[in-house]
Amino acid sequence: MSGEKRGLTYGDAGVDIDAGNRMVDLIKPLVRATARPGADAEIGGFGGLFDLARAGFKDPVLIGIASSGIHSNGFSLVRKIVERSGLGFDAPAPFEPGKSLGEALLVPTRLYVKSCLAAIRQTGAVKALAHITGGGFTDNIPRALPKSLGVTVDLPAVDVLPVFRWLATTGGVAVPEMLRTFNCGIGMIAIVTAEKADAVLAVLREQGERAMRIGDVVPADGGERVSYRGTLDLSL
Repeated sequence: MSGEKRGLTYGDAGVDIDAGNRMVDLIKPLVRATARPGADAEIGGFGGLFDLARAGFKDPVLIGIASSGIHSNGFSLVRKIVERSGLGFDAPAPFEPGKSLGEALLVPTRLYVKSCLAAIRQTGAVKALAHITGGGFTDNIPRALPKSLGVTVDLPAVDVLPVFRWLATTGGVAVPEMLRTFNCGIGMIAIVTAEKADAVLAVLREQGERAMRIGDVVPADGGERVSYRGTLDLSL
């Protein structure tokens, strides 16, 4: 109906993911020009490692420094949705009793270093990790894979947090936009050897994580690198 509000997108909040991706493509040749033995990965991997062995050093040990700044993404769109809702940040959170809306939206980012290291060391089955930040599933997962591979995500397996249900419903945000903007309840994805998936899940759960199998690695077919099965449950 013509009187219905159009669903919000990240672009409405001033963030153009496509424009950002185009800029990255434009600067890739410049980044490649800086490659050297030990540091020759493609642009897009935000947690960089340097292979000291390839650079000629012995017994390389180098394992990253985390930021404690703004780790979360999508807040431009979040603010737009809050504005549409008519609520103040000091109002009770509709989706989390006992907290103000501001407190519920600013829950600190979970850090996965210890649990992921435990899974890597104890199972030897973790092939890659994808941190689901800005760009959501759609843009982040391919960065952890060679170009010949993609993934199929089982959406019913995603345990959507109440905050994302509220954002989607209040902002009228479509499922593809949610999957490309927010983590929707999955902050880190481990790509693991299939026959050891249960062992990886067991270690992560021992470390206090809620973990579940949410999809498969598949050959890339020349189209989208991330495809989806089923429906994401965004109902309140």
